[in-house]
Amino acid sequence: MKMYFMSMCMGMLTMVAASGCGDSTKDGNTAADPTTARTPSGAETSVADKPVADKPVAGEADQTFALSVPFEPIALTQGGEAPVRIGINRGENFEEQVNIEISGLPNGVTVDTKDPAITPGSMGVDLLLKATADASLGDFTAKVTGKTASSGADFSEEIQFTVSQQ
Repeated sequence: MKMYFMSMCMGMLTMVAASGCGDSTKDGNTAADPTTARTPSGAETSVADKPVADKPVAGEADQTFALSVPFEPIALTQGGEAPVRIGINRGENFEEQVNIEISGLPNGVTVDTKDPAITPGSMGVDLLLKATADASLGDFTAKVTGKTASSGADFSEEIQFTVSQQ
């Protein structure tokens, strides 16, 4: 009886090994088809249809930066001003100056900070938004762009603010 049980177990192991342990087969081949994959439900899907993530070339991400802006809309009143902090997240080896430009401001709203820039080693720059007494009222979105002079790298982020009556 012991021999019969061992023989059965060996036979089962041989069948599992011969079947490829669950590898998909196509046209009787025992090798898995590299262009297909199985979903958890067992259905075959094409691997070619899956998006491929672009990975940065080694060292490329080190030389980049991203800007951070306030999450909440900035409250600005006609005739008033509001400070705005533009932060920077630097890549590991990024130490360039980043010049800040703001575009898309409504009539009567300006940036009072002259030539705003984030200098090497600093974590951001403080800007001052000013609204004239007759500045346009409403909710607005402006574009904050950081540009480097030497590498030409740039990054943009949107900033939201509301101009209300005083």
